[in-house]
This record gives sequence, C-alpha cells and structure tokens, in this order.
Amino acid sequence: MKKVFLIAFLFGSVFSVYSQLVLSSGSQLVVNSGSVVVANDITCSGGTIKNDGEITILGDVTNNSGALMDATSTGTVTFEGTSAQEITGTVSSTFYGTFDVNNSNGVALTATSTGADQTISGTLNFTSGKLTLNGFNLTIGTTDPTGAGTSSYIVTNSTGSVVRVVGASDVAFPVGNTTYNPVTLNNAGTSDTYSVRVADTKPASFAGTSHIVDRSWEISENVPGGSDLTATNQWNVGEELTNFDRSASTVGVTSDNGTTVSWGSNSSATGSNPYTNSSSGITSTGTLMVGDYFYSGLVIDLQAFLAGAYNTTNHNMDNTLNSILPLTDPYGLTTTVSSVPATAVDWIKIELRDAGNHATVLHSFARFIDQNGQIINEDGTDCKMTGVVSGSYYIAIQHRNHFGVVSTSTVNLTGSPTLTFEGAQATAWQDGTITTNAAMKEVETNVFALWDGDANGDGEVAYNGAGNDRSAVLTEVGVGTPGNTVLDSYSANDVNMDGDVIYNGAGSDRSSILSVVDVSTPGVVFSAHIPE
Repeated sequence: MKKVFLIAFLFGSVFSVYSQLVLSSGSQLVVNSGSVVVANDITCSGGTIKNDGEITILGDVTNNSGALMDATSTGTVTFEGTSAQEITGTVSSTFYGTFDVNNSNGVALTATSTGADQTISGTLNFTSGKLTLNGFNLTIGTTDPTGAGTSSYIVTNSTGSVVRVVGASDVAFPVGNTTYNPVTLNNAGTSDTYSVRVADTKPASFAGTSHIVDRSWEISENVPGGSDLTATNQWNVGEELTNFDRSASTVGVTSDNGTTVSWGSNSSATGSNPYTNSSSGITSTGTLMVGDYFYSGLVIDLQAFLAGAYNTTNHNMDNTLNSILPLTDPYGLTTTVSSVPATAVDWIKIELRDAGNHATVLHSFARFIDQNGQIINEDGTDCKMTGVVSGSYYIAIQHRNHFGVVSTSTVNLTGSPTLTFEGAQATAWQDGTITTNAAMKEVETNVFALWDGDANGDGEVAYNGAGNDRSAVLTEVGVGTPGNTVLDSYSANDVNMDGDVIYNGAGSDRSSILSVVDVSTPGVVFSAHIPE
C-alpha cells in the first residue's frame, strides 16, 4: 500500500498512484495543473486534496474525516472505473471544480448505513453512466448539471434526494429512477432550498388507474411557506397509463400521498417522447403528479337565471339567501365546501346526459349560481367537472324549487365551451314528450329563466288539488295560522327566494305559485319538467 502525505505536482506533469491513496491528518495532495490517475481507492482520514488540474479515480472514495477537498479547488475529478464505484465514509465530502461521471457501470453514494450525504459545489457533468443516491442526499450548487440524458442522470432509487437552492430562475434536477424523469423548478416566491426525488409509480393513495402518468416527484422545501413554484416535469410515452390525454395534461400536487390532489390548468404537453408539461402557482410542496383533464376537470362557461330570484330592476338575481346557504349541497350529492362565494344566489345541480338518450343521466354535480346567472365553483371560477370523459353531452340544469331544463342539442366539453340557457336553447319534457308549455319563463323582454314555484319538487306547479305546492307552503308556516311567516329559512317552500316562507301578505310565496299557474284559473296544473 502506498500512503501519500504531501505531494505537489508541477504544471503539466502526470502522476499515477497504482495502490490505495491514503490522506492522513495534516496531509494534502496538491495538483497544480497536471493530470493524476489514482488506480485504486482514495481514503481520507484527515487530509485534503487541492486540485486545479485533473484527477482520475478508478476506485472508490472513502472519507472519514474533513471536507476531503480544498474549497479553492477549480480542477476536474473524474470517476472512470471499469466497475461500479462508490463514494462512502462516515463524513460528508464536498467536491469543488468539476465532478465528472465517466463510468458506464455507474457511481453510487454507498448503500451501507455508514455512508453520508455528499455535496458538489461546482459542476456535475455526465460523460457516461449514472450517479445513484441510495439513501443519501446530494447537494448541488448554483450551476446546472451538464450532459444528463436518458442513460446519464441522478438515480433516486431510495430515500436520497437531490438538494438545490431555487429562486426566480430555472433550476434543473436531472433525476430519474429506472428511467430519466427530470424536473425543472422556478420559484417566484421566497428563495429556498428544495429536495427532489422521483418514484417509478403514482402515489400509493391515488385511486386512479387511467388518465395518469405512472411517475411521481417528491419535493420538499427547507422552510415551509413562501413558495410560488413553476414545475416542468418530463415523462416518457411508456409511462402513460390508459386513456391519458397529453393534449389536455396538467401537473398536480398532493400532500397526502394522492388522497387529495390540487391540479393545475390543462394544456398540451410539449416534445415528442419524452414529453413535458408545466404548472405554475404551486404554493405548497408535496408530491407532484402528471394527469389530464379527467382529474383537473373540464370547464364550461354555463349560464342560466332562476325566476324566483330574478330582479327586473337590476336585471340580475338577488342573493338574499347567501348568508344562510348551507355548506353541503341540498341535492344529496354530498358536495361540501369550506365557504360560500359572496355572489352566490343558491346551489344548483348540473347533469351531463347521454348524447344518445337525453333521459339518461351520466354525471351529476352541485355548484353555485351567482347573481349574473354564472354557474361557478366554490372559488368563483367557471364550472369545472372532474371524473368526466371528454366528449359531447346533453346538459341539464336542476334547482330545488324551479323546473329543470336541458339543452336542445349536445355540447362538446372539449375546449371550454359556452352554454347560455335561454328560451330557444332549453327544452323541457312532460312524461317523456316535449311539453307544449314554454321550457323557460320570460322574466323580461328576451330574458328567460327557469320556472319557479315548484315548492314540493315534483316537476309540477299546482295551486289546488293533490300534491299542490300551495299546501307545502301552508304546512311550513302552520295550517292554523296561515298568516305566519317563517323567517330566514333555507326552504324549498321559499319559492321567491327572499329568505322567508310567507303564506299571506306582501311577497308571499303563495302568490308566486299562483302567478305561475295563471291567476285567472288557479286550479290549473303547470308542468314542464325533464325526465329523471
């Protein structure tokens, strides 16, 4: 064994060590500008390497004391063994200058429990082969790695991650596991240190088995909060599961292993195997995924009016009920929100119906309708529907005390379509046959709304007789005292949607029902509903 305690190399010289190189306490290997080949292992027990030239290592590196390299080093260290090489030892090493991987069999941070995290403060370059992390982290400085590709990248095969500082510029993480799946991060928020690794599967708690890429990127930050990330993820066609639509793909983030995912907006992937897609505005880290519209949702600009809430003076709807709207929808769809939009008039139900049979309901969603008739999500954005295969559907609107309507023709949900329900664009059925009654109520000239007055929700407005809606109002206010008023009531019997159930007097719901069936013939039953 040859032990080297202090060796200075002159400019342009070449020196080869053909046995183990041991750096003991106080020793230093100095390479001013020439080339050195270490034909076996390097073991550091307290010395350092000052390298401004080129050092080629054919064996392993074991560091049990100190930083291994002098911080002023500017040269290149190349791992060029003929078999797999390791960086090991009980102490973390910091490599300055250029760290070059040129071993087709790969270089690894040891898989043993005695290993340590490593740092490349200069440039990581791939000439040939991969760098495997096993259970240890690799910190990389401000210079992006070079030469990475499908056969040369950082393998995150276990718990080890790539660690880098990310600010308001693109920072590359050339990572993968069995395949190359890099991610680029850009942080418009507070600069922070991020750790990244890739798994060869989607998150374990994610139930979906289609419309998804079978990869996940686990990302954490040193100081939680302050992130405003744009992530650009790369995948290969063989990692796309059934029905994945890369033309409407998106990046999502989960903090609970896939049970819940916050998805970005849909866009077309770029590239041609491999593919990439980006998502911005990521404010919390977790596990990133790539899915498509099936999970992020199909968006439709959907509009309608409710006659009961329509205000002809303001030409929109009153939202008197807003403060008493429940956080869970009234249609039994178990849709629950954390807050109600300030402009919401009421909950509304949207149905997607079979393009071949308008009576067949395929999907139902509970959303809100605002004062301008826009059907919106909890956050006020246009209606979004998840778990729906892109295609054409009849679209129906249902409300708890108004007649439902359905579109006169199918709507293709691809490309964020617009549908505004008006008299000519809505149809109602009576017992499976198109009704002679108008599908919608003209609340002012050329302004149409869903018919009001269906207090008991049976698809008919009746003033007298069995199952009439007037009796439903009377029952709520009290049969013995029909003049009573039930105040601040979220009730289907509040057909004029003023927040009160009133039988007699100004603004009574009984009068609203009577106006629908025809004041002159209050016994008439008005019916215009769509089939269930």
